[in-house]
Parts: sequence; C-alpha cells; structure tokens
Amino acid sequence: MDKQDTTFYETLKLHPELDLRDNRGKIHEYSFVLLGVLIGLLRNRDGKLSGIHRSMRNKHDELCAELGEEHPKISRSQLSKFLVKIDVIAFEKLLIDTYGIKLSGKERRWFAADGKELKGSIEKGNKRGEVLVQAIDHETGKVLDQQFYQGRKESEKKVV
Repeated sequence: MDKQDTTFYETLKLHPELDLRDNRGKIHEYSFVLLGVLIGLLRNRDGKLSGIHRSMRNKHDELCAELGEEHPKISRSQLSKFLVKIDVIAFEKLLIDTYGIKLSGKERRWFAADGKELKGSIEKGNKRGEVLVQAIDHETGKVLDQQFYQGRKESEKKVV
C-alpha cells in the first residue's frame, strides 16, 4: 500500500507492538481505542481522562460508521487500565512520523507553577490574603517569574 493511500488508522493497525496487553481476554481493538483517545484530545477536551472518555462515547457510533467497522464501547474504568498497557513512546513516535510534529528543545521544557498565601497577609474580615505565584524551570530549578495577587479578588490560574 502506498504511504499516501494509508490512513492513520491503518498505520495504527500495522503497529501491533504498541499493544503491550496480554493476548488473553482482549475485547477492545487497540488501534480503535487509540484513535478515539486522539480524537478526544483533538476535540479540545481538557486532557482529563473522563473528558476524553466522554468524547469517545459521544463520537463512537460516528467513528464506527466512518471506518465501516463495529467496535464495543470501552468503559471509563477499562480505558485507564487499557492505556497503562500501551507503549506510549512507540505511539508518540508514530504520531511524530505521521504528522511531522517536531518540538524544539525550548518547547519540550517542563515548568511548574504554584501559589502560596503569605502568612499574616489576611486582613480582618477577609478569608484570603496576598498570594505569591512562582514559575520554576524543572531542568535548572530556577524561578523564572513570580507575581503577587490579592486572593479574594483573583485566581492563581489567571496569574499563571
């Protein structure tokens, strides 16, 4: 089959090494479930497994019709057990090879952000005081930026 004629779903099916599950009791086709997870992520879900599963459930019949195949729906609890037994590195490589996504070193950096309420900053009658939020580079451990906000009026998420 010509590379241009091969869909991503067909390419997924040709990579059984992604599926690290024991052959006994397999009910769900790994390629179908991974395609559902990917579609859930691309549909701009929040990245939480429950939101991705909801998307998979909502689009299940449509996806089966598009592929011309019938597959059972996977439960939320089974999805988490299923994903643990997928070779994430192989799946990531397949995505990068297929779609050409390449992240620079700067784009691959990890950061952490957290806010802490400053002790003694709560004024009488208020429930929250001044909060300090810091962003830290995981690689170097250095503080990249810090901001303050008044806890009763703002949110840590907005500051981050």
